[in-house]
Amino acid sequence: MSGHDPVYDLKFKPRYLHPRYWPTWLAIALLWLLAWLPVRPRDALAGAFAPLLVRLAKKQCYIARTNLRLCFPELDQDAVERMLLASVRAGLMGFFGYGEWTARSKAYLQNRFRIQGREHLDACLAAGDKIIFMIPHTWAIDAGGLYLNSLGLPMCTMMHSAKNEVFDWFINRQRARFGGIVYERDAGIKSVIKTIRDGKHFFYLPDQDHGRDASLFVPFFGELKATLPALPKLVKLTGARVLPVLSVYNTAQHCYELIVRPAMAPYPTGDLTADTRAMNAEIEALLTDWPEQYMWFLKYFQTQVDSREGRYEAGILRIRGRG
Repeated sequence: MSGHDPVYDLKFKPRYLHPRYWPTWLAIALLWLLAWLPVRPRDALAGAFAPLLVRLAKKQCYIARTNLRLCFPELDQDAVERMLLASVRAGLMGFFGYGEWTARSKAYLQNRFRIQGREHLDACLAAGDKIIFMIPHTWAIDAGGLYLNSLGLPMCTMMHSAKNEVFDWFINRQRARFGGIVYERDAGIKSVIKTIRDGKHFFYLPDQDHGRDASLFVPFFGELKATLPALPKLVKLTGARVLPVLSVYNTAQHCYELIVRPAMAPYPTGDLTADTRAMNAEIEALLTDWPEQYMWFLKYFQTQVDSREGRYEAGILRIRGRG
């Protein structure tokens, strides 16, 4: 990041060649090679690793099981385990194909996608609307943004820096491949607002827990969740339309799918709590047919209404042998 420019700095830095990053470069090289494998054998290879990852990733799977039980209390233990395994399979298939978005051509990548609800996108574009693509955290989320950008839509988004700055550089260079603008989340929202007003569309990820102070507690799958009320404020400030979108990897058809729902309207209504809940309801609707595509390992319910203790911490301590 430049000290004056909130756009992520995509320039290669000589320090990226330090020996401590050699394992990262090896992983990137492997992703590049996997990008050229036929899709079905690569997916089969990824799927074969899923049961092993469920056994090894104890902390992440504990968080995922907790989330699944909160969101789907009607599921018995076997059903939770099946959904967890299906989610890990989808995630691994997406990860094994992640290098495609750097290595392969635009035409190849566009042919990897199917789109449902294209008419909702076309209606907004025909009206000249600026669009906020409201998209929850699925395993194929980056692919969805790149696909939209590859269609010629001018896009911007915000991101958190990864701990490994070489992989951070790799993924953000990939995100900007078709001309997209990537902002660092810590730079604030003002640059994004200006960019939307200037005519670019915003790829907005609304569903993480950002703590008590900035959030409202509204239902999400029937459970109260600390939710940022930023979306209705962004719409009011920019005049953009909100299109709820889901990006998934169809493990049966071995392709990506983009599901577009109708633009949220009327939105905002002036009732901030109701508008924030409406956003969560759209995420629920998007996930109805694709619950296994969600990144269930994220701490969506970390902030609790009646407790200062993080919801997951006691279980994580037990896993680490300190509880």
